[in-house]
Amino acid sequence: MGAVGEEVNVDNLGDIDWEEDNNDSEEEFESNYEVDDENDNGDLAGNPAVQNEADAIVSQHPFGIPSFMRTLDLEVMHAPEFSEYANMGEGNAAAEDGEFSVGMEFGLRESVISAIKSYTISRRVDYTVYESELQIFYVKCKGYGAGCDWLIRASLIQKKACWEIRRYNGKHTYTMNTISQDHAKLDSHIIAEAIRSLVEVDPSIKVKSIIAEIPSRFNYTVSYRKAWLAKQKSVAKVFGDWEVSYQTLPVWLKAMTVKMPRSHVQIKTLPFYRESEEVQGVRVLHRIFWSFYPCIVAFRHCKSLVQVDGTHLYGEYKCALLVAVAQDGNQNIVPIAFAIVEGETTDAWEFFLTNLRKYVVTINGVGIISNRHTSIDAAVAHSNGAWSPPRAWHMYCIKHIESNFLRRFKAPYLHKLVVNIGYSRTEQEYNKNYQRLKERGEGARNLPVTAIVRSTFYRLNELFTRKSAKAHERVHNGFTRNEMFEVREMQDGSVYAVNLAQRHCDCGHFQVERLPCRHALACCANQRLDWQVYVHDVYKMSEICKVYRGEFVPMGNPSTWDRYEGANVIAN
Repeated sequence: MGAVGEEVNVDNLGDIDWEEDNNDSEEEFESNYEVDDENDNGDLAGNPAVQNEADAIVSQHPFGIPSFMRTLDLEVMHAPEFSEYANMGEGNAAAEDGEFSVGMEFGLRESVISAIKSYTISRRVDYTVYESELQIFYVKCKGYGAGCDWLIRASLIQKKACWEIRRYNGKHTYTMNTISQDHAKLDSHIIAEAIRSLVEVDPSIKVKSIIAEIPSRFNYTVSYRKAWLAKQKSVAKVFGDWEVSYQTLPVWLKAMTVKMPRSHVQIKTLPFYRESEEVQGVRVLHRIFWSFYPCIVAFRHCKSLVQVDGTHLYGEYKCALLVAVAQDGNQNIVPIAFAIVEGETTDAWEFFLTNLRKYVVTINGVGIISNRHTSIDAAVAHSNGAWSPPRAWHMYCIKHIESNFLRRFKAPYLHKLVVNIGYSRTEQEYNKNYQRLKERGEGARNLPVTAIVRSTFYRLNELFTRKSAKAHERVHNGFTRNEMFEVREMQDGSVYAVNLAQRHCDCGHFQVERLPCRHALACCANQRLDWQVYVHDVYKMSEICKVYRGEFVPMGNPSTWDRYEGANVIAN
């Protein structure tokens, strides 16, 4: 691009046809696939161009809340197997006997075409399109004139505002001479509609799982490219079109900041050029940082630790999602900030960490945990002391160190030693949440950009609602501390010095975890002291309640949002 980026305030700020690529290799297809403006197979008329008006953009974007955005299971570590899904939908049925009849009505043109395709696929026959216009769809059997008279003609009836079968010759008396594992009419549109309910539940469903299920549904086997395209189209239908999603993003963000004005959003855009000339009123989305106000407040009552990590996003546009999480006194991870950037570059991490430090993690004496990515190290070094002692201490995630050690030295019997060395310097329980951090964003990696942001909003809303209710229930039941205080004394002959006044023990747990260790508890028991006096406030249920007391305000109907009059945002 070569242009200087511009950071903008939110207030200042169609449909895609897909080419059926011929690559069958999964790796080659994923790396080389591109989208252009060609139709899938000629059955559908051209889609309308994407409009620039914000209200028109909003009307194109589905703002319903798919179940994926409301589903929250903190214990699940892996995506469910395909067999656990509900049965796939049957799509459009023609009639009780499976045949069409003159006078049958359909709400949309696409519904007519889908029904004809499903009929054709189920009978293992094929048709040729004779007329495909905005108001007419007319096809005949491939064997028409050679022993089969099957044809069907549907038209748009303006007075009824529906499509109607006007002519029909059935049934088929022709069968295909060749046997094929695939069917020409079993295209990605048909498959996308069939798997829609599955994608709504889990947008991270694997392409290979879709391929494995297709034979039981259609009695055909499809290629990887067709299944991949079907998944992308289904994701677009449920969560929003990939390109329109970029244009919708500033509209939704502006509405969100109006509803929760102390949330923070930072967008960095670049100029858009066409033939070396800058296009006015259009900006290319380069980076975006966001943190909801309830999350900003929540961090003030969490441990003085923050863990950051990045993950690559799937789908049409290649970029990365950066996430920062904290931990409350009950060992629950709390996502506090997010960013979508061009990749895990030094500039991208610097953008994320700068905003994180400025608007969310504003206290001093905080620890930041990450992997050993060189871009993170460089960003910390360039932070002008914001992430360096004495304001902050940068630590490495033990999980990454263990993995790298085993990869290099191939000595599994030593990995426990490596881990124990690391745990003597960091907080053990915190690192158990590393994989949970990864899993939190796994499904969202497959979504368009606006859907990613919205999923963080609704999932955090669900998290805060559930955790707040649970914390208040525990307070009501008389809990003022959590189970972490139940520690056993291990008699091994070691001698430790304990200073209760300074909350210090030679074992290190007292000062690191800010909880009385087993040695401190023994001292309290011997002196008849109340050990709860030495518990840091962050572990008390009263403080945990404060983590989740922030409320996520309902977004309401898009028609009630303030009008967005900023630049049109597109993908990079």
